[in-house]
Amino acid sequence: MSKPSAPRTSKPARLTAAKVKLAAEIREQLAAQGGAAHRDVVIGRILQRKGVHGPAAERTRRALLSAFELHMTPDSEAPRLFDLPFGPDSYRWALDEPVRPTITF
Repeated sequence: MSKPSAPRTSKPARLTAAKVKLAAEIREQLAAQGGAAHRDVVIGRILQRKGVHGPAAERTRRALLSAFELHMTPDSEAPRLFDLPFGPDSYRWALDEPVRPTITF
């Protein structure tokens, strides 16, 4: 029987050059998807483009989630680039309104 894991304390995310680069990759991928997409699609395409697999893929996935969260939180030190258009429990990622591309039909 395994022991329950200790509760993890959440430190506030910091804006770093790596997170800025990851946010740019997320932004590029969302723009390619018309401004919004399921987070698994966005992350999967970034991982595929980078050729990342195995444990490195999981670390990169966590870093992408952290970069998204940092650039979505209104009171963070990072500029707001992203939004969850269907609410906080949604896995649908979108570019924030001011950076959303104009979609033409």
